[in-house]
Amino acid sequence: MKDLRGVGADGERKRSGFGWMLLVLLGWSMMPAAGAVGHATERESSDVSTGTAERASEQPTLQEYERQLERNPESSDELVRMDPVTITATRTPKHVTQVPGAVTVVEQKQILQGRPATGVDETLRIVPGVQAERRFGPDDVRISIRGSGVRSTFGVRSIRVLIDGIPLTEVDGQTRLEPIDLDAVARVEVLRGPSSTLYGNASAGVINYVLEEGSQGNTYVEPRFVFGAYEFYKYRLKAAGASDKFSWMGNYSFLDSGGYRDHSTTRNQRFLGKFKYKFSDHSDLSLVVTYGQMDGDIPGNLFRSEFETNPRQQQQTPHPIPPALFPATTPYAAFQPARKDERFRPALTYRNQFTEHQEISVTGFFATRDLYHPLCCFPGSLITLTRIENAAFIKYANTVSLFDHDNRLIIGYDWQDQNSVNKNYANVLGSPGALQEYSQARINQDGVYAQNEFKLTDTVELIGGVRYSQVRFKVEDHLQLGGVNGSGRRNFAQTTGLAGIRYSPVKWANFYFSFGQSFETPTGTEFRNPTTATGVGLNPNITPQKSSNYEVGVKGAVGDKLFYDIALYRQHFTDELLQFNTGFTGPCSIFAPCFRNAGKSDHDGFEIGLAYRPVPPVTVQMAYTYADYRFRDYVVNGVQLAGRRLPGVPEHRLIIDLTYEQLTGVLAGAFGGVEWQYQTDYFLSDTNLETSSPLNGQKNPSYTVTSLKSGYKTMLDRHWGIEVFGRLENIFDANYAFATVNPGNAPAFGPFVGRNVFGGLSVRYVF
Repeated sequence: MKDLRGVGADGERKRSGFGWMLLVLLGWSMMPAAGAVGHATERESSDVSTGTAERASEQPTLQEYERQLERNPESSDELVRMDPVTITATRTPKHVTQVPGAVTVVEQKQILQGRPATGVDETLRIVPGVQAERRFGPDDVRISIRGSGVRSTFGVRSIRVLIDGIPLTEVDGQTRLEPIDLDAVARVEVLRGPSSTLYGNASAGVINYVLEEGSQGNTYVEPRFVFGAYEFYKYRLKAAGASDKFSWMGNYSFLDSGGYRDHSTTRNQRFLGKFKYKFSDHSDLSLVVTYGQMDGDIPGNLFRSEFETNPRQQQQTPHPIPPALFPATTPYAAFQPARKDERFRPALTYRNQFTEHQEISVTGFFATRDLYHPLCCFPGSLITLTRIENAAFIKYANTVSLFDHDNRLIIGYDWQDQNSVNKNYANVLGSPGALQEYSQARINQDGVYAQNEFKLTDTVELIGGVRYSQVRFKVEDHLQLGGVNGSGRRNFAQTTGLAGIRYSPVKWANFYFSFGQSFETPTGTEFRNPTTATGVGLNPNITPQKSSNYEVGVKGAVGDKLFYDIALYRQHFTDELLQFNTGFTGPCSIFAPCFRNAGKSDHDGFEIGLAYRPVPPVTVQMAYTYADYRFRDYVVNGVQLAGRRLPGVPEHRLIIDLTYEQLTGVLAGAFGGVEWQYQTDYFLSDTNLETSSPLNGQKNPSYTVTSLKSGYKTMLDRHWGIEVFGRLENIFDANYAFATVNPGNAPAFGPFVGRNVFGGLSVRYVF
């Protein structure tokens, strides 16, 4: 059994003090406040009109906006809400149908019903335009929105990931997902398309994980146990409640999995807490605490023939370790590739509605990270990292009418600063050897933005916004191995804009057109320098990618039976960031690739999201994505690749979820369903040909996967509730995989899990 504790650069394990702190916090949060004892109650959602504007004399105040849009995530007994839901990732609360862009909201019931809640890919599967692929464990998910992000070799790129509106994404644009625990999430908001005007360094979109809040009259404690095949189990303890002025939610979980593949054991523990104190109806202070600690083996990739014949094996290919410390016959597993990552972040937000139509909010946080990461097979492949991050955000909102028309103005300023110490060692069969890189990286960004929403008529709303952002990189090379000084600076600044119009002629149809710009800098690891022998320093030849997005769409709710969201878009990229390598040796090896800019490319796409309830017990959800992403001007080694497809992106992707839930009678609360997903094949390389064929082949094959779910949830009396569920994933045992983009002659395929079974039990006690 592995020890899940912090690991220092010297390889010695150190005991973390956070575990005790988390238990104390959780135990404190479980204590019911005086006067809060009672049975569970449900808060009714306010009905906010969709598509009609109030008269200027009835201009809603900020407090009324908040009161109208407030919802309890536990309040809906329906699997999918057909009425419009509210999102906050737009910087201020706004109904889905009123946003002039592609937006999807996944509610808590859908997140947890019949699901083990192990990784974010479970939730994102049903979102059109989103491709979420689990690689080497539940926390290692590659997420792509409209083709951006597939270049990622680890972590998430191109997408701003938020927890309660506070960026989890680090300053350089990279996101690790360890702190996210779906058990604590009330809903997931996905904004597809450029969001630089709102959030700066991002080109693909925004994913906001909104945490559950404690509510009065519903103080509870709830343990949940999930177990499954391949030595999997997860324990969770959640408690929530509220008094007149104070609300709390605390969620602690521990996961242990033996893994589907050899050398793929994973352990993690997480804590998410949200604590809010109301000074008055107009002001409050919130504390959001996130903590994640993961310890996972990395099984590596396989060649196509290996993946097809034995997908459960770990990487087999032996490689020499420059400068030939070990013979070429040394197996991959001998270097014990793994990742041990610990993160902690408390964030405070103060909100004050100081006049009837004006509100200001201020957020600040600090974050720490400690990484120990043995890899194979390049110089300095045992990576250690210590990082501190600080951030502050201020936002002002004003709803005073303009020319006797409803108007909402948002102005804000964001600042983030990140300071990292990187020490990379020779990997001596899983232990640190000679120090081969010692550098300090300082990255900071700031930006000022303004966005305005103006209701021209009862049926027409105009939206416009602008943002100015700066991102600064500074690296100090303290080792200067071989006399090479990798110190350097790169600074980037960009102004981006947003314009949109929404036309709502009838309540059930909201048409929109939007235009948005974005820019995205390389991350710290993507600055790897091909001009130095070891890749040290900042690549002087790489620049941020930029895009312009044109989108038309329509969405709405038809009665209580159908909700639909249709979008057609073209996103035009210049200098798109793409990965490349030069083989087994050199500064851009297959193990530590470099990045370069493509000239121009177009991402053309069509997305449909549907939720349909033909009869009350039955809900059908469907997400379809068509993606035609091609280079327009991209020359590699003298070859023009214009007209060829971007690798890593399937042309068609279809997900269907059919759920039946018994609403009345003795079996009320019983549910069952089937989930079906289909994805076409995609190219592995920019050239759309694979030079190492037949080792990898030309494409990642298409696949079809079917899963079943069932369960039962009920309140036994006013205090006790119970839920049991079972899930059978990949019932036909399909052999399918994610694939690395531009792998050269290296293994490219990471097999997904075959047939897999889960079972779960949760018990809720309401005080």
